[in-house]
Parts: sequence; C-alpha cells; structure tokens
Amino acid sequence: MVKLLLSSRAFSTVAVTDAFFTLVAPVAKNSARIVIIVNSVSTGKNHPQMVALQQTVQQLVYAHVQLLDVLTDDLAALNTATVIILNGGYEFLLLKNLRETHVLERLRTLALAGKPIYGISAGAILLGPDLDLYAYLYPEDNTEQLASTTAINATTIRIYPHYDVHCEVKPQLPQLITDWEHKTGVTVKRLTNNQGLLVHGSQIQMIDSDS
Repeated sequence: MVKLLLSSRAFSTVAVTDAFFTLVAPVAKNSARIVIIVNSVSTGKNHPQMVALQQTVQQLVYAHVQLLDVLTDDLAALNTATVIILNGGYEFLLLKNLRETHVLERLRTLALAGKPIYGISAGAILLGPDLDLYAYLYPEDNTEQLASTTAINATTIRIYPHYDVHCEVKPQLPQLITDWEHKTGVTVKRLTNNQGLLVHGSQIQMIDSDS
C-alpha cells in the first residue's frame, strides 16, 4: 500500500507538516531515518535549498537526516530509510539521474511495498506516471533531451505544483492544461503553493492551508 505525500513546497503549512508526521509515525523521532535525495539540482548536496531542507527537517526534532546523492553515495540508505524525501528542482534532470542510477525502479519498488515517500514540487511530479504534461508545456526545459518521460509511477496522480503562482506569470496556463487533459483523457491535480495530497493506498486526502 503506497504512502505518499505530494506538495508544492516543503513543509509549507502546519497541515502539510502534520501530514508528514503521519508518514513517519509510529517510528519515534529520535530513531527515524530521513533520507533526502538531492539530484534535482546539479550542485546536489551543496545547493542552498538542499541544505535548508535538511535543516528544516532537523528542526522538526528528527535526529537522523541524510542528504543522499544517488550518483555517488551508498544507495543502501534508501532501504533503511523511514521516509524518503524527493526534493524539488528540475524534473527532467531528476528523472535523468534517477534513471541512470536505476534508482527510478528502486523507488517504484519501495513505494509499492509501502515505503513512505514525500515528493516536493519536481519530486512530487516524478512520483506520478510521467513528465508528458511538462514536455508539452515546457519542451525547452528538457535540456537532457529525454526521449521517454516515464517516471516513478508510484501513483496514477498527475500534479501541477505552484499552480497559483504560475498562473499569475503565465495567464494562458489554465487553458493549456485543460486542452492537454481533453487531448489525453487524463486529469491533472492543480496544487497551490500551500496545498498537498496525502495518498494512502486508494485513499487520497487534499491537504489545504485551512484543513
């Protein structure tokens, strides 16, 4: 039974943070092992957002918080992790790195076996079936020139994070996504910066700022 949390931003609200706590429970905070995959940015562990995320999780009183570079580190940490965090960044770069190291398949297997995973922005997108929507909306972002955009596929849910902010920058975005939905016959969950989805098996709960 999959146990996933998908959100636009990391721990953006009390509700999203509480949802993360449900992923970790019933493991005690002083023994839980949190692994953060850093490969959505080229600088990996040295990127300020990765360091800041590690510090944020530590401030939640978790004693063991590891930044993991799938290109260089021991991947055994994924098997022993209490929760895996896929951080945001560049979704095509993250997909390339996970695919080249065969971590894509490993994460799918772990997720389907019940390993809790928290996907943030690009990480949340990759927990879904593919990056087809993003290849359609932002073909220029596929600098990795990936021919296939098949992702982790731990859930059939396709999300568009930061929807509220992106609509302000790109007013035609709502119509573009709607057109793509009509063309493909699939549905996209649009998440604002303060929203998330908690997925527990077949149960899906919207996490809102006032929930």
